[in-house]
Amino acid sequence: MQEVLDWILEAIEDEVEAQERYKNLSEKVEDPKAKKFFEQLRLDEEEHERVLRSRYDAFAKMLEADK
Repeated sequence: MQEVLDWILEAIEDEVEAQERYKNLSEKVEDPKAKKFFEQLRLDEEEHERVLRSRYDAFAKMLEADK
């Protein structure tokens, strides 16, 4: 089941990369609406990361309890 934890970690890395990508895009655009759009996408990805980290911790605890 360690494989599942590894997949969750990969997903967390993807979320962090997406946050950086949207941050960079928000800094590049000059249009305020586009800037706000990319900033919101970054915040969405932060929330996804938070959820995944929580799920990772819960799954890891469940695996530990099964030992």
